[in-house]
Amino acid sequence: MNDQLSLRRLGLLLRNDLLRDQRTLLIVSAIVAVLALFGPAGGVYSSYTGAGFYRTVFLIALFSFGTITTSMAFGDLHGRATSTAFLLLPATALEKTATRLLMSTVVLIAYLLLFTTALSLLVEVLELAAFGGDNVLFSPFDAVVWSVLPHYLVVQSLFFLGAAWFRSRSYIKTLLALVVIVAGLTAFGVGVTWSVADGGLRVEGDYFVDFDWLVGALYYAYLVALPLFCWFVAWLRVKETQVRHGV
Repeated sequence: MNDQLSLRRLGLLLRNDLLRDQRTLLIVSAIVAVLALFGPAGGVYSSYTGAGFYRTVFLIALFSFGTITTSMAFGDLHGRATSTAFLLLPATALEKTATRLLMSTVVLIAYLLLFTTALSLLVEVLELAAFGGDNVLFSPFDAVVWSVLPHYLVVQSLFFLGAAWFRSRSYIKTLLALVVIVAGLTAFGVGVTWSVADGGLRVEGDYFVDFDWLVGALYYAYLVALPLFCWFVAWLRVKETQVRHGV
């Protein structure tokens, strides 16, 4: 099978994954709802309610649940009992990769936005009935939430690559790899900073004026190039595994 994208096959794969993961979504949703309602900072009992509270609930659920589920995106590819079924699915490597990517990005984000909106409605109704007062619902168009979503995509892409690359314990191995990479980049950055400071470059506060263009380039590379690269390599990994098994 060539690596052309078929929207019909992609839709069927998405439906299959949704049916497979719906129980997990419901369990996690129930846990988040109970913690939001009755936990130590539960909305019904806390004075910290409104947009800020629900925004925090959404972001915690997104980054925790999102990275965990992403790290398991290719569990059936690496499982001894499930790898054959995954490889023999009548779909291309691109479609299989795109499906798992959409599940941990577009589908998950849309679901959590809707879920948090419904949760805020429930909490505020209970709070109104119990204590009265003003009520502020979570908005799925919250500007702060949408400003954070690009950073989630960056983090997600790293765990997505780890899911495709590591055969077991992908979450822990990805975290360890990130710690090593960040430590190396930090050491490199400190060395470069000392070097350019000794070189007499113009500095305003803590900002190197002569490198303002580089700061902007690195920021956009972080937001755009890094996730695209990780997703691309993950696809290559899935494709290479299919070729190795003669699919």
